[in-house]
Amino acid sequence: MGVRKLVRAGLTAAAAVALGALPAAAQTVTYSTTGTLTGSGCVSNVCTVPGATVGSGSFTLTFLNDASASYLAPSPIIDFGQFQTAFTPGTGSTIPTSFPTLSFTLTINQTSPSVGTNSFVGSITGSMAYNPSQSTLIWTPTTTALTIGNAAYTLTTDNTGNIRIQAPTIDNNGNPNNTSVKGGVNVAPEPATLLLLAPGLAGVGLVARRRKNK
Repeated sequence: MGVRKLVRAGLTAAAAVALGALPAAAQTVTYSTTGTLTGSGCVSNVCTVPGATVGSGSFTLTFLNDASASYLAPSPIIDFGQFQTAFTPGTGSTIPTSFPTLSFTLTINQTSPSVGTNSFVGSITGSMAYNPSQSTLIWTPTTTALTIGNAAYTLTTDNTGNIRIQAPTIDNNGNPNNTSVKGGVNVAPEPATLLLLAPGLAGVGLVARRRKNK
């Protein structure tokens, strides 16, 4: 075999190695979440607000943590936990009840691919009624993106940057009623991975160039 053929075979092998290694760049992200509510009427992470009329009962708001989650990144849809609203007693008031401004912190506790924590923070404002169409309770995070090591997390919000918290309702067993907080995650390749891929990717370019010049 001539020198030119040996070089070509080497470049082809390097290209195959590079392309074969690309799927390995995807990494598993493992984490749990902790939601913390603070403000008037909040005790042990449960916020209670009396109904708009005397003796009409009360609304409660809490957050259900995601105790353990694992996704293969990149993933455009992941779960961060759920807001839960309820009304006591079982039949509520349709009159909107104003909530005091509350603070909410959603902490991501990551264990893989690296160990670390970071948080989305923001305020909860609006009112709630035993009727979703009359409820305006929202969480407004101050940012919708954060990083932990090489992992980048994003929050899914509406076009105004808010997450609407669903009210309890008597329809379809909607008391309590849950609102899922969702987002996405991506992981940047480690520098060592990029170094391993570089020779193979260079080989891909050289093979393509040689074929083009023929």
